[in-house]
Amino acid sequence: MSAKNNFSLGVMNLHRISLHTIQNRKTRILSAIIHYHIKTGNPIGSNVLIKKYNISLSSATVRNLMSEMEREGYLVQTHTSSGRIPTDKAYRLYVNKLVKLQNYAKKEEDRVRQQCIQKCNEIESILSNTSKVLSNLSQYAGFVTAPKTKYDVIKNIELIQISTKDLLIIFLTRSGMIKHKTIKAFLKKHDIYMLKKFLNEHLIGVSIAESSKVLTSHLEYLKQHAVIISNIAKLISYTLENIQDDIYINGAANVIDINDLQSFEHIKTLINFNENKRQIIEILNQNYSKQEIDVTIGSENKVKEFHNLSVITKVYKGNKSILGIL
Repeated sequence: MSAKNNFSLGVMNLHRISLHTIQNRKTRILSAIIHYHIKTGNPIGSNVLIKKYNISLSSATVRNLMSEMEREGYLVQTHTSSGRIPTDKAYRLYVNKLVKLQNYAKKEEDRVRQQCIQKCNEIESILSNTSKVLSNLSQYAGFVTAPKTKYDVIKNIELIQISTKDLLIIFLTRSGMIKHKTIKAFLKKHDIYMLKKFLNEHLIGVSIAESSKVLTSHLEYLKQHAVIISNIAKLISYTLENIQDDIYINGAANVIDINDLQSFEHIKTLINFNENKRQIIEILNQNYSKQEIDVTIGSENKVKEFHNLSVITKVYKGNKSILGIL
């Protein structure tokens, strides 16, 4: 091999080493900026970065690398004289490549399991407690959706006349959920028995989503025997059709940093959490097909109000079928 070829190979190797070194430096600096911003919510400059994270580079070198990452779309400068903050693109890189989701230590896993089994005799308390555990672990808001109505199957229906004007309908589902609705109706004891028998004969084993259709298909038969019972069954059919998915939320206040003057947007989001749970359910429902842990960052969320947040979701199953999302 000629001296010229050797020289060319040497230059190429140096170039590769140089690129590798620069990439490693960028990775370390970006990780430090993200860590700082997650912790404080503030921009950071080169001098603070060097001192706080023991980066053995000159201030000029760090500034140049930060400028490069800004041009590449990983950083943004909020003001000309301020430091930089990470973009959604930076967080996406961070989640995908720079950090690995760590398994909790055995001790932590046991603690979570213990929290979940304490005082959790009913599915509702399990879901509520799970959202609390998620909130405590993350120090942010924890969400758990109840088993979806289109998957959940009716196990038993109970009718109780709670006043002369109100009839309480209780649906027990196979997943353990108890849904109850009140309708304006009055039935005598014998009629309640007849209607309850009719409902359980036709709806046990049917999903809540399909139950209204199934019940409607039998109303004509019921009408031939008892018009009053048929009319109330029609009301129950409408009630079943309008049963909505539930969501359990804990720790929404953790979204707000009282020391952050820009926290007003987060306060709006908090209000949205508590007043418009349907919107949150719609967002989470987009992830029903995703089997692994899914992270949606900032502007990747389709709803504008969620652009200041990231949402981490995972489906949970029962008997191998998907029931809901946490």
